[in-house]
Amino acid sequence: MQSIYLQKIEEEQLSQYLPDINMSDRDKEIVQNYLTKKITYKKLGEIYGISGERVRQIILRFYKKARGLSLKKKREEERS
Repeated sequence: MQSIYLQKIEEEQLSQYLPDINMSDRDKEIVQNYLTKKITYKKLGEIYGISGERVRQIILRFYKKARGLSLKKKREEERS
């Protein structure tokens, strides 16, 4: 299990990839609100008219895509 400190660093690093990720504008807005305002899944769900579980899925999809972009960037830097 990651410490909260490491999770915070990872969130800050991965959030830089938000503009480059192929997601709907609404989903990007949900992720941005989650990362910057620390709104709960349940509250975000109420704001956007979806379930808290759906918000969790959107956040997870973002993390997977951002992590993939991060790894791709590291590989490209290593080849240079």
